[in-house]
Amino acid sequence: MGFPPSAVSATAQVFDPDSALLAEASFDAGSDAFTVVARATTDRPYVEYRYVRVNGTVQTGTHEGVAKSGIPVRFEHHFGAGRRVTFRVCVTGAHDFNPCSGTDDGENWTVAIA
Repeated sequence: MGFPPSAVSATAQVFDPDSALLAEASFDAGSDAFTVVARATTDRPYVEYRYVRVNGTVQTGTHEGVAKSGIPVRFEHHFGAGRRVTFRVCVTGAHDFNPCSGTDDGENWTVAIA
């Protein structure tokens, strides 16, 4: 029997077409928590995540930050150690570009290990 993979923290970022950082979301594997923060936008940032439980079922969720730049909001979880967590950060509002760090179908989502 092998050991579970080591915990890995990660950060996802979303940019506008001019490469300005709009928002970011981080998963801190040590504290098992997401933090989401707006950087250069008046739109509300949010993080979407997917997590596969030990029994194979998928847990999904969304956490919203605040629209004011620079104010981090933290969301704690209790994911199983060594389990994969994928996530993306997005901003609300109508845009002529993809306002997310990954696609709706899971492409380019950021990977962390709880």
